[in-house]
Amino acid sequence: MTTNKMIVLTDTFNNRVISSHRTVAGAVRAQHRHLAEVRRHNGPNSYLTYSIQAADGSDISELVDAARVELGY
Repeated sequence: MTTNKMIVLTDTFNNRVISSHRTVAGAVRAQHRHLAEVRRHNGPNSYLTYSIQAADGSDISELVDAARVELGY
């Protein structure tokens, strides 16, 4: 699922931008990898809250849900 805008992965718990991506699937994969690293470092019950949004703030929740299904997350 490509879009013409950048996709931003944000850690909403700490209010930090983690990364920017060209595709929604790339942002979903990055979120999965980041959470795995957090759990490896801090223990299996660790968690963070994330937000995946278009850089211009437009709603892409349906694209994010579709990418998660497609990737099996």
